[in-house]
Amino acid sequence: MVNLFDESSVSKIGMGTWQLGMKGWGSGYEEKELIAALRSGIENGLNLIDTAEIYGMGKSEELVGDAVEVFDRKRFYIATKLAGFNANARRAKRSLLNSLKRLKLDYVDLYQVHWEPSIYTSIPELFVELEKEVKEGLIGHIGVSNFSVKSLEKANGSMKEQKIESNQIKFNVVERPNPTVLEYLRQNNIKLIAWSPLAQGFLSGKYTSNNRPTGGVRRINRLFSSSYFNRFGRLLSEFQRISNERGASTIQVVLAYEKFLGVLPIPGFRNSRQVSDIVSANSLKLTEQEIGSIEAALQETGTLETSIGFYPRLLPNFIARLGFLFI
Repeated sequence: MVNLFDESSVSKIGMGTWQLGMKGWGSGYEEKELIAALRSGIENGLNLIDTAEIYGMGKSEELVGDAVEVFDRKRFYIATKLAGFNANARRAKRSLLNSLKRLKLDYVDLYQVHWEPSIYTSIPELFVELEKEVKEGLIGHIGVSNFSVKSLEKANGSMKEQKIESNQIKFNVVERPNPTVLEYLRQNNIKLIAWSPLAQGFLSGKYTSNNRPTGGVRRINRLFSSSYFNRFGRLLSEFQRISNERGASTIQVVLAYEKFLGVLPIPGFRNSRQVSDIVSANSLKLTEQEIGSIEAALQETGTLETSIGFYPRLLPNFIARLGFLFI
């Protein structure tokens, strides 16, 4: 089998769409502008779009479908996700077909299980079912999101012809999972797709301890506290220095560094101007000296270890399903 991320045609940076149709991100997310931004990204080489059935309870997929319908199917790659509360052999195909309907597509390039399902779910049975859907032509490649090494091994061990090709986890310059997870992904050629690559804007240079973001999602993020602005001040200043010298934005420098690390960042956006920033980052290459100065700053500040699993696996699926109705 050919690994999706071994194909040179997949962009090194993608577009994340958690913010499409979701509450809690604040104002300024207009549907027409978001669709225009997605189209601008595809036209300028950002051909991987990541979405999920729970983003706005399908709204994100609908907007992505509206955006991509004007393009030849070979020009873009769509990655969507099966919600953990639907992640069982009985519900998976129905969820997939509903996603395809919203996306206006015959197949999805990458289908990811959004989080480790509850302990009442058989992971082997689920991935046997997903492998069947690959044979039916509904899925191109299989991935996961927020999966531990143990669950990755269980999923891979259940399939005969397919393998897990990606694990989408929280990863950015200052927030990273345990090194054992990163090493397992490297050894098994599993691509790390980095959600929250800009730490919800903490790394963008836009916010300070005196200028904090609005919107419920960011307000509860621990990074936007004075203590973390102080802790990572040296690193943030280094990104700003490099951006000034290169005539690039801080966002471009941060994403270029993460691209250098070998992960695939999928930053969010709210308009075409922000997508233009991501496009520039896709082609920006940092020098050895710039990389060295960033890593020297990281030696001083350190990083925060993030947890892979965020879903309480003892919680039955039907309860989680009800909870997401309020997102």
